[in-house]
Amino acid sequence: MKLKPLAAALALAAAGLSSAQAAPMLSILPAQSNVAVNGFITVDIVISGLTGINEIVSGFDLNVSFNMGMLQATFIELTPGIVALGGVNTLFGFDADDSDAKVGGDVTSFLDDDDLDALQGDSFTLMRLTFKGQAQGVSFLNFGTDPDLERLVTGRLLQSGIAGVLDLEYRGACVAVGDATCPGQVPEPATYGLAGLALLGCGIATTRRRRSDGQVATA
Repeated sequence: MKLKPLAAALALAAAGLSSAQAAPMLSILPAQSNVAVNGFITVDIVISGLTGINEIVSGFDLNVSFNMGMLQATFIELTPGIVALGGVNTLFGFDADDSDAKVGGDVTSFLDDDDLDALQGDSFTLMRLTFKGQAQGVSFLNFGTDPDLERLVTGRLLQSGIAGVLDLEYRGACVAVGDATCPGQVPEPATYGLAGLALLGCGIATTRRRRSDGQVATA
C-alpha cells in the first residue's frame, strides 16, 4: 500500500530532520529566558549527540559573546566540565573580559580516552555562566567564530597524539531583561529546506492527480 503524497512527503521531511538533529551540538540553555533588571540568571553550556559519533570531550576553550549594555557577566562555574573531564586530573582556567563583551573558560584533561569515555555520556554540561541584568533590552548569547581561541572543543586523540577538534553545530540563546521579550524561535535552515521540499512534493503530486482526473473525465 502506497502512502498518500502528503504523508509520504511529511515522512521524508521527518526522516531528514531526525538525521539533522543527530549531529553533535553545543548549545546555550535555556534558549530563551528572562531576567529582571538587577536580577541574576544562569545559563548552561551543554554538549550533546556524542554517542552517535562515538566521541568524547578531552578539552575545551569556549567564549560566549553578550551585550554588555544589557548584561554583566558575574560568575563562571567550571565544575561540571571539570567533573566530566576527570576531576582533579585537569588543568583549568577562565577568562572574563567585559571590555570585549565575552566570557568563557577552558578545561584540559590528563585522562586517556577510555577513562574519559567511562565518565561521559551522550550529553553533559561543560560550564555555567551567570549574568546580571543591567538595563531593559535583549542580549543574544553566541559562541565565538575563531575555532582556535573562541569555540574549541577537542575529542579523541589522533594517532599523532594531537587532539582532534570536534565538528559541532552551535546554537546560541537569547536573554530578555526587564519587560523586553526575545523574538520568536526561528526554525533551523534545514527545517525550512525540508518543509519546502515536502510542500513542493505535495503540490506536484496534487497537480498530477488533478490532470489525471481531468483526462479521465473528458475521455
